[in-house]
Amino acid sequence: MKTVMVIPTYWSREKAVGWQPGDIVYDHPTPIDQEGTLAKTLESLRVLDDKDFSLIVLACSTAPDIERDVEDRANELVREVDSPVETFVISHSHLQAMRQALREAERDDLIDVLSLAGYSNIRNMCLFIPYVLGAEIAVLIDDDEFIDDPKFIYKAREFIGSRFMGQTIDGVAGYYLNAKGSYYDDVPEEIHWMTYWDRFGSKREAFDKIIPGEPRLKLTPFAFGGCMVIHRSLFRTVPFDPRITRGEDTDYVLNARMFGFNFFLDNELYIQHRPPSKTHPTWQRFREDIFRLLYSKAKIDGQTEEVNMTLVEAEDLDPYPGEFLRDTLDDKILKTNLILALDYLTDDRVSDAKETIRNIWLAKTKAIPIDNPFEAYLHFQRRWRALRRLTSRGLSVAFSSIIKTGNIRLEEVARATEVMRAEFEQLDDEALLLLIKDIPLFKGLNPDLIQALLSICKREFFAKDEVVITEGSKEHALFVVTKGRVRITLGNDSEESMELIDLGVGETLGEVSLLIDAPHSATVTALEPTEVITFTRRSLDALMASYPELAAEVWHRLAQSLSGRLRHSNERYLSHIRETYDVADELLGTQPLDDL
Repeated sequence: MKTVMVIPTYWSREKAVGWQPGDIVYDHPTPIDQEGTLAKTLESLRVLDDKDFSLIVLACSTAPDIERDVEDRANELVREVDSPVETFVISHSHLQAMRQALREAERDDLIDVLSLAGYSNIRNMCLFIPYVLGAEIAVLIDDDEFIDDPKFIYKAREFIGSRFMGQTIDGVAGYYLNAKGSYYDDVPEEIHWMTYWDRFGSKREAFDKIIPGEPRLKLTPFAFGGCMVIHRSLFRTVPFDPRITRGEDTDYVLNARMFGFNFFLDNELYIQHRPPSKTHPTWQRFREDIFRLLYSKAKIDGQTEEVNMTLVEAEDLDPYPGEFLRDTLDDKILKTNLILALDYLTDDRVSDAKETIRNIWLAKTKAIPIDNPFEAYLHFQRRWRALRRLTSRGLSVAFSSIIKTGNIRLEEVARATEVMRAEFEQLDDEALLLLIKDIPLFKGLNPDLIQALLSICKREFFAKDEVVITEGSKEHALFVVTKGRVRITLGNDSEESMELIDLGVGETLGEVSLLIDAPHSATVTALEPTEVITFTRRSLDALMASYPELAAEVWHRLAQSLSGRLRHSNERYLSHIRETYDVADELLGTQPLDDL
């Protein structure tokens, strides 16, 4: 299951300069002259048992004039850490290159769908890049976290894309642990001004209801953006809402539900969360909550019946955020601001009190969306789908090439690939025979027959991510993997795609196309530098006429290979069904599958 982990990282001006008017506001961006927390996050990946995934570090700047410096700083830091997995640093230069590709495709109308300004837009880039790279799942974490569970990736993959209790598991939410080992937010137990705005109390109730205890998986109304696992079927259809400035993770759960997708919380999937202290005043953070919650409420209230969509009520998101999406929200905002303003006046903080009172006015004016957020979101979702279709049908190569330039070991990988290509080209007949002697198609054959086969073959070398076979191709040929590893994928050029199987040395490809004169039914891509031997149908037919005993043996071996692969595919399918049933068995106490 191809996996891409994405870590957005936020960088601001030098500490002495600080925030300037016009800069984007994030909770705690790292000053460009400081170390920050990203290095610790990257270092923590070494603990993982499973490192078979690609990592995207998405470097985001708070201001246009420091974008280049931010990209350079991120590259420098990631190289210093020497990440234990294939790693790409993607930043504003890559975004501009993607936008230029859209201009050249005469799709200027889609340019602003891709952006690195604002949390939701950045989260959408966290989905789009894995989509371009062909990932089946995207794992989202943040740069103020670290992993201490060696099984984190295993758990992230364990259930995603399967079914439970008749429902698809389209998204899996993990949870945060703080320095005290608790999943609660690090806030004082009692805050006077929050008497009517008990958001943390509501969250505690939600956490206590969903995180601990059995079953391990529970449908969840909330998610943590720094510990989310999203299946391709979900992220190809549902984007984050770019108009919501905060709480984009929980809003994404709402969007997913509207489109009939399910988020489950896995109470064994967690990440350590160590955010720096927030520097913005309380009234400002409260103002951000006001805007985002009024927006989400308006989205719920503005729903209309749409084909293949589900109407979601605030109660469906109880206890959090549902408690703050009801008609009582206005009253909560009014009373809470009045109490907070009085607290400020008590401390002789007059300017803060004025801003707090201004929150009441904003909640009645500018915080109220001027249009229907539901309809606006549907419009953006249609553009997201249009971008995805354009990518799969025409711009996939352009976009993936842009992303690959962000590989921190690009030159090293290119050099290694060229060395392997040179070794491939210099391979003599004796070395080739040694290479293939244990491959099932050739093993045990008379040396003369092996030489006869090799006399009609073509040898090919494919770099990582190069396409070996294209779905729909009418090239009737048999491919034998002699070095490297490939992945078979269905639906590469359509809106749907599905990974079937990974194959390694000795495996054969294209038997069906060869036998029944049909186009290739799947796309095959090199997962690493790969060497193959290719036999065309015409050359094989000619050879078989001269060596009938060879013909019988080759077809027998090909039939065995194909039968074995079909059996393996069936076993994988049955294993998937068994795992799904075993989850239900564990949760419901039903009969074990083996007893049925």
